[in-house]
Amino acid sequence: MASAGMTDDGGDVEHASISGSGRASVNPYATPTQAANPETDPVVGSEQADLCLTLDGEITEDDIRRLIPERNLWIGLAVLMWGCIIPAFTIGVLIATINAVSNGFDSETIFKIICCMGVAIGFAVATQYVSPARRTRRALGQRPDLLGRAVGRFSGGGLLFNDGQRTHYFSAEYCRLAQANRHGVRVPLLEGPYVQLYLANRLFDGFDANVWKQLQAIWQQHDASQWDADTLMENNCKQLGERPESAIRFGGQVSLHVPVDHSAVRGIMYRNGAMIFAYGVAMLLAWEFGFTFVAVGLLLLLLGTTRYFYNSWRWMAIPTQEMSWQQHGWISSDEVVSVTTTNGVRMLREEPLRTEWIEEKLVWHLPNNRAMYFARELFESDEDWNQIVESSSGTSVAGKLDSVAE
Repeated sequence: MASAGMTDDGGDVEHASISGSGRASVNPYATPTQAANPETDPVVGSEQADLCLTLDGEITEDDIRRLIPERNLWIGLAVLMWGCIIPAFTIGVLIATINAVSNGFDSETIFKIICCMGVAIGFAVATQYVSPARRTRRALGQRPDLLGRAVGRFSGGGLLFNDGQRTHYFSAEYCRLAQANRHGVRVPLLEGPYVQLYLANRLFDGFDANVWKQLQAIWQQHDASQWDADTLMENNCKQLGERPESAIRFGGQVSLHVPVDHSAVRGIMYRNGAMIFAYGVAMLLAWEFGFTFVAVGLLLLLLGTTRYFYNSWRWMAIPTQEMSWQQHGWISSDEVVSVTTTNGVRMLREEPLRTEWIEEKLVWHLPNNRAMYFARELFESDEDWNQIVESSSGTSVAGKLDSVAE
């Protein structure tokens, strides 16, 4: 699931087990069910504190398939392709074949038949490629952690959610981007249109559409500019639980240059280029056979795809992308809490797989191409910073802080 203070190491945009015995873990049940505290939550008033929707269950592949974005758009595309364009080119093949049988085959007729068959087959394959089932499998191939435990609570202050391993907090400003339909609720994780939190209706303890509308109204009224960033991040930390007295605090702004994943951009550009070629050929053939309406529709698709191709081409000329964000939190021997002004995560200290230095920043690499970044200026003292650096010096940072403290 998405995490505050983390970014992708790279990869195309298109992401839970409870820790074993003897390891510190976040209680997947207690934290999400705690009521919002109006005294510490600058978003929620006392009259809104009891307004909530709770959920508990397992997110499945079928949930994602039903809730994946642009599902209705795909249905419309499938109807257009299978109900109009593909039959039109199939009819074109039949007409050309009948004429060729009557008048004899020539190179022009054979070319038209091959092109029409290729376009019909290509559109059939492309329609299947972008189907919800296919997109779901591709999304899970890159982010298998989208499946699994789902225990949480929507309230006026946002969403507190546990995936069985981490506890996440998504603020009101974040949750107002959430969308509900007859299948459930989809919460964006700000990593692309298909990487979202998919919460089917069956996960809720009685999904109440009226309560959802009231929560949406509260979220829409939320104005983060009323509070400074430090206040918002401190509140987000409190939503994720109390800070141990021995924990090391950090807070401030992180800025770095992240290399653009040109291989992923190139793949997107090649796909768009292939679609432009297919739409162009199909448009010319449709016009040749007198399917004017189909030709106009294909022209519109070609122009739209050309815009996406141009955007991808521009990204190929950009070597790095500058990123900057505010983060706040604490690090103990067992756990880490990292938050921004809109979301946060509480995770086990043993999750990082390896560490490295990038632009004088300490980087913890996490599973699923995630990373956390720390700089000296985020910590209150050299002693705190040195302790974190020394405890992170191995392949894994798990269990290092205790030995340093000793």
